[in-house]
Order: sequence, then C-alpha cells, then structure tokens
Amino acid sequence: MEQKTIAVLTSGGDAPGMNAAVRAVVRTAIANDLRVLGVRRGYDGLIHGDMIAMNLRSVSDIIQNGGTALFTARSPAFMTEEGQMQAVHTCKKFGISGVVVIGGDGSFRGARDLSLRGIPCVGIPGTIDNDIASSEYTIGFDTAMYLSQPGESTSQN
Repeated sequence: MEQKTIAVLTSGGDAPGMNAAVRAVVRTAIANDLRVLGVRRGYDGLIHGDMIAMNLRSVSDIIQNGGTALFTARSPAFMTEEGQMQAVHTCKKFGISGVVVIGGDGSFRGARDLSLRGIPCVGIPGTIDNDIASSEYTIGFDTAMYLSQPGESTSQN
C-alpha cells in the first residue's frame, strides 16, 4: 500500500505559534504513517510546487522561533481560477491527498476554494485577529493581545 501524502502550509500574515502548529501537524502525520510536504510561501508555493519533505528532524527545533519556518505570503495569483487550478494540478503532481492550512480568514477562503476543486483541506486558525467564525480562539491571538513587558505574565488567568 502506498503511503499517503499531505501538505501543510501557512498563509497570510504570520502569527505566534504557527511553528508549533506546523510541528504538531508533522509529528501527528508521521505517527499515523503519512508523508508530509511543507509548502513554502503559502498558496503561491502551492501554485509553483515550492515544497520540502518534512520529518521529525525538520521540525525538532522550530517552536521557539517567531514567524513561520515555512514562510508565508499572500497570493494574488491564487485568487484567480487559473491559479487555483494550477494549485490543484500541483497537488496531483506531488500525490497530495489533502492540505492542512494554517492561517486566517483569507487562508480559509483559499482552503474552501481548493476543497471545491477536489483537494480536501483542514484549517487550523492562526491569526492575531481572532476573526475565524465558529472558533473562540486562534493561534497567535493571546500573544498579540497580551504581549507583556519583560518580567510580566502573559496569561490572563
């Protein structure tokens, strides 16, 4: 039986915690015998096939870093039918059976568009804006809202 391949991408503005989310996706996928490709620079990377194979070693030292190890970008090209179809073609070319999208509302609209074209997507809310419908909390929101001065606690509790 051939090993299934998924992709993970971060899209839109970066948010604190995106690296931890990428790490969790990769580790969980590997534990479930899935191959993982990391898409660099969001949907633009998906259009152009800018991907790297990810493994436990590639995510072993990223959670303490800001931003996202996969980089992120907004993609005007992906907002077009042609760009979306190119992304679908890239997924098929690389044998990607699903995409994990980490980002905000624009990223989720992109995930919806991919899903409507036959590529299943899962979204992980990662935005400092906390503006994802049906989600009370997003990755990055706490840090953005309650960034403290040195020596202060960042927790509300």
